[in-house]
Amino acid sequence: MIPLPRVLILALAFCFGLPLVQISGTLQAQVVHADSILAAAHRLFAEASLLANRGHHDEAEPKLLRVLSMREKTLGLDHPDVALTLHNLGFIYNAQGRYAEAEPLLQRALIIRETALGPQHLEVALTLNSLAFNYGVQSRYDEAEPLYERALAIRESTLGPAHPDVAFAMNNLAFFYAMQSRYEEAEPLYERALAIDEIVLGPHHLEVAHVLSNLGMLYDDLGRYTEARRVYERVLAIREATLGSSHPDVANVLINLASLYHHQERYAEAIPLYRRSLDIRTAEFGPAHSDTSLALENLTLACELLFVLPDLTEEQQSITAPESMAMLCRLSP
Repeated sequence: MIPLPRVLILALAFCFGLPLVQISGTLQAQVVHADSILAAAHRLFAEASLLANRGHHDEAEPKLLRVLSMREKTLGLDHPDVALTLHNLGFIYNAQGRYAEAEPLLQRALIIRETALGPQHLEVALTLNSLAFNYGVQSRYDEAEPLYERALAIRESTLGPAHPDVAFAMNNLAFFYAMQSRYEEAEPLYERALAIDEIVLGPHHLEVAHVLSNLGMLYDDLGRYTEARRVYERVLAIREATLGSSHPDVANVLINLASLYHHQERYAEAIPLYRRSLDIRTAEFGPAHSDTSLALENLTLACELLFVLPDLTEEQQSITAPESMAMLCRLSP
């Protein structure tokens, strides 16, 4: 048997966890000024936030750059709304893997927020989390860990131990531990975050799916495939019911579930899920988007493994007819 390359396993596990940073959406200046420049900036910011939350980062970026320029010129370099824009632009760059570009923006946002709002403000915790994520994915673990811990401490002291934002911070710290294979530290944090969200938000909330998705990846990494499959199927049900069957977040969990089968060399079960995720991403983002390309690579590899290895093909014929599987693997008309 040809094993799934470890590099791809890591890519699947990392890329399709739910976002670990939150796009910031609270304007410090709640009343939009009559000034036409600020009013236009406000509209652009709202449009960019919607695009970013849908995963359309390439479209959100130029809007946020315009907002940043407009706000800096109108409000000054140290205004909280400038920090808000810097934070969200850093979020975009983090999501695109442009960590060197994200880092100075997030550092600047943090300084502005700490100065203007105080070191214990919830917006400070939000930027701490984004900067910690940035350090973590660059393997700068010693720099990332105290920031995650500080973000969690701010939220616990401000909101209490059973608030969904506290659960969010726990989830992020747990994922940080899991990135380093510190699974014994990660699992109880995931479980605490999940318990808070299920009680406060309800068992079918998207934040519950968020934590479950990362818990599923932990089970997958540990080879606890039965538990991982059960968790991913629950995430899929929540997202389909809440977001619809063609949402990019549905495609994400489809790839997680497909990769779970892939790790077990159950390619005939993985391929339909890879195909569906590819179709969703092609429709949502277009064929040239990086997320679409990765979904295509996953499908192609699973198809090659299924059809190149005769014993696997024969073994899995009872799952899906070879003709049907060939259609799923067909990449062009």
